[in-house]
Amino acid sequence: MAVAKQISALRGMRDVFAAEYAHSRGLLEALEQHLRLHAYAAIDPPLLENTELYLRKSGEDIAARLYEFDFKSRRLALRPELTASVLRAYVEELHGEPLPLRLRYSGLVFRYEKPQLHRYRQFTLAGAELLGAPADYADAELLAMACGGLESVGIHNYRLVIGTSALLENFLSSLGLRKQLHNFLLRNMENLRKQGMDYVVDSLRAVLPGFQLTSPDRAEAKEQDSQQLIHVLREMTDAEAHSAISQFLRSLNIHIDANRAESQVIDRLLHKIREDEQAPKLRTALEFMTRLSEIVGEPDYALAAAAQLCQEVALDDSPLKQLEITLRRLAESGGLSGEIQLDFGLSRGLHYYTGMIFEIHGQTRAGEAIQLCGGGRYDNLVSILGGEPTPAAGFAWGIERVASASPAPAASAQERFVCVIPVAEADYATCQAIAADLRAQQLVAEVSMGGRSLRRSLKQADRRGASLVIIIGEAEREENSAVLRDMRGGEERRVAIAALPAAAADMLRQQERDHAS
Repeated sequence: MAVAKQISALRGMRDVFAAEYAHSRGLLEALEQHLRLHAYAAIDPPLLENTELYLRKSGEDIAARLYEFDFKSRRLALRPELTASVLRAYVEELHGEPLPLRLRYSGLVFRYEKPQLHRYRQFTLAGAELLGAPADYADAELLAMACGGLESVGIHNYRLVIGTSALLENFLSSLGLRKQLHNFLLRNMENLRKQGMDYVVDSLRAVLPGFQLTSPDRAEAKEQDSQQLIHVLREMTDAEAHSAISQFLRSLNIHIDANRAESQVIDRLLHKIREDEQAPKLRTALEFMTRLSEIVGEPDYALAAAAQLCQEVALDDSPLKQLEITLRRLAESGGLSGEIQLDFGLSRGLHYYTGMIFEIHGQTRAGEAIQLCGGGRYDNLVSILGGEPTPAAGFAWGIERVASASPAPAASAQERFVCVIPVAEADYATCQAIAADLRAQQLVAEVSMGGRSLRRSLKQADRRGASLVIIIGEAEREENSAVLRDMRGGEERRVAIAALPAAAADMLRQQERDHAS
C-alpha cells in the first residue's frame, strides 16, 4: 500500500510544544495581570474582520501583508494586529463609556511577512489602549507600563527608544506637498535609515517619474521669461491655467496634431508643471528627513539637537516640549531599569501615528538584538474609523519575542503527573476511579492503557516522565489499597485507596523540595 504524502506546516507557521507553551503561557498571564493591576479592562475582539478596517487604518501598504479572502461578496481578513479591532469596538459599542477608557487585550495575529528571528506569520500580541486621556499623562503611563511589564517577567536589560512623528508631519505639511507624496515620505522615513537615500529616491520615481535628487543647473535655463510664465501658471487653478494655455496657443497660431485632443495636450503640460513644482519641495523634505534621522541619543542631547534643527527651518517645536513633559512624568512614575534613548528618525513604518512613538529593544538569551514592544499615539484613528475625535494611544508586546528574551524556564518546568497502572483488565475501573479522585484534588493523573504487562507499563510511565505511579492489582483491590511508588527516588509503600490523593500530594511536594535543594 502506498504511503500518503506527508503534509508540512506552512512557512512562517509552527507548532508549539509543551515546554515552550507553558513558558509563553506563564509570561502572557503575568503580563495580563500586570495590565489588570493598572485597571485595564479585558476585551477579546474577533480574529476575523472586514478588510476595510485595516485598509482605512493603515492604507494600502498593509494589503500585501494581510491574510484576506472573499466570502459571499465580502472582503474579510485575519487580524494583523489588535489596535484596529479594539478601536472599532470602542466606536461601535463602547463610545458611551466614561473617559479615560483603559482596555487590555491578548491574542493571535497573522501577517504575511518574511519570517525572521522570532518573527512568525502567526504570533501572539498582548497590549493596552488608553482612550480619552491627556497626552502627557497617558503617554507616560503607557511607557512606564510597557517597561514595567517586561521587568515583571525578569527582563531588565532593555532599551526604551522614544520618538515623535509630529515633527516630520508638521514639516511636510508646511511644504504643501501633494497628499500622495506627503504620505509616501511618512511611510519611508524608516526606509531612509535602513535602505538609504538611493532606495527611497528610486521608490519615489514610481510616484514622481523623472525625479532627481539634485537640482538641475539653472544656468542652462536661459529663457527667464519661460520660467516666469511657468510660475504664473502654477499660481492659477487648473481651470484658469487650462484656459490661459489654450488662448496662448491660439494667439501664436499653434495647432495641435489632429490625432491628439487639445485638452489632453494641455492636461499633460499642466501635470508636468505641477510635478516640477513638487520636486524642489521633495528635495527640501528629504534633506530635513536625513538631518532629523541623525538625531539619536540620550534625552538632553537629542532634545537640544532637535530644537536647533527646528529653529533653523522655522518649525514649531511644541512636539519637543510635549516629549519633555512626557519624560518628566515618566521619571515621576518611578525608576526604570532600562536605558532611555530618543530617536527622531523612529517611524515604526506606519503613517497613522500623530505624536509620541516608541519601541523597546532587548536581547534574546542567545545574545541577538530583538524588538520586544512597540506603540505610540494615534489621535486621528478613532475618527478615521467613524467615531468622534478621541485622543488614543497604546502599545503591544510580542509574546514569542518576550519569551526569547526572558530568563530560561527552570529545568523542572515539565508538569508533574501521576500514572495509575492496572495490573489486569479487571483493575481498569478501579484505576479510573482513583484517577478521578486525584484530579478532584487538582493532581494531574492518567490511566495506563493498552493491556501491557506491569513491567512494560512501568517502563512506559518512566519514559513519559511520570513523577509517581499507583499500581492496582487483584490483591490491592481485595485490601482496598494501592502501591504508591516515587519514580524519582524509588520509595514505594502501600496506601489505602481513600488516602491516595493526600499521600500522592505529599510525595509530589517532597519531590519539589528535593529538586529545589
